[in-house]
Amino acid sequence: MTKTKLLTFLIFQILFFAGCKKEETFQLPWTELQSPTSLNLNAIHFTDDSTGHVIGGNIWFEDIYLKTNDAGNTWLMDSLRGKEILEMQFNNNDNGYAVGIGGDFYFKATPESNWKYHNLFFPNETFRDVSFWGNEGIIVTGGAFKNGKIIKVQDEFNGEVVDSFEQELATVFHSEKNIIHVGGYGIMLRSTDGGTTWENKGIIGDFFKDIHFPNSQVGYAVGFSGSIIKTTDAGASWNFLRNGDNLSSSNKPFQSVFFIDKNNGFIVGDQGIFWRTKNGGEDWEVIEDFPNVDLNDIFIINNIGYIVGKDGRIFKFEVV
Repeated sequence: MTKTKLLTFLIFQILFFAGCKKEETFQLPWTELQSPTSLNLNAIHFTDDSTGHVIGGNIWFEDIYLKTNDAGNTWLMDSLRGKEILEMQFNNNDNGYAVGIGGDFYFKATPESNWKYHNLFFPNETFRDVSFWGNEGIIVTGGAFKNGKIIKVQDEFNGEVVDSFEQELATVFHSEKNIIHVGGYGIMLRSTDGGTTWENKGIIGDFFKDIHFPNSQVGYAVGFSGSIIKTTDAGASWNFLRNGDNLSSSNKPFQSVFFIDKNNGFIVGDQGIFWRTKNGGEDWEVIEDFPNVDLNDIFIINNIGYIVGKDGRIFKFEVV
């Protein structure tokens, strides 16, 4: 090996190991809750300390809705239309919305009422995520990493495609009434007019699966290759806290992110990934001895957290 090649190799090695920031481990009180199903569970939301909602299913064949009135000790089980439900949201008015395979769209007027199906006339679309502020909402679509659409829903559940993209879109989040964020396969978008027009923020290199804003200015998004990005200006710009494409970063299939406030947050993902930060994403800790199961969603209310995943698994933990 020539001196030039040796020097280049040594510099590369120094840069590589300097970029390998080791995640510390931590312990957190957690328990697995008894689940009435072995179907895939995709999303969880608690509307108060006791009342929780979970959705999931099995692609075209089965859907499932679980509800607890006692903080997860017992679950009631129901089925809606027979196709997997992929995402669910309760807005600032506690109205519930859920979307899934084949353009299925459901509405729940209150946490106690039944889900009602509404036909938005998109039978060939896979609705990936939904976010409402008041009575106006956004649904994002796509499949096989392509054919993304943004559907604006208003006026008694009339849906209209307002933009389309080559990439699959996977996640949508309102940080304010008119400021909305969308992520997908190598793309991050932002609207400042309630979802009518969209600006590409130029963030590439990962399949962004989830977005969460603990306040109107600070937000985080995670990708399936292990990227973590952050904004402090309401999504006008994003910066990488962790770039999943870097050689110095091992691949981490992140699925969901939830921040209690601008500093304290959690990430879950496939293969039992369960991470925590206490300083706004500058450093991350990895929970010790958590089961190696694919985790799809995390939700926290009053320092009690819940996680759902593959094969009907439901976990509960205490934020300490």
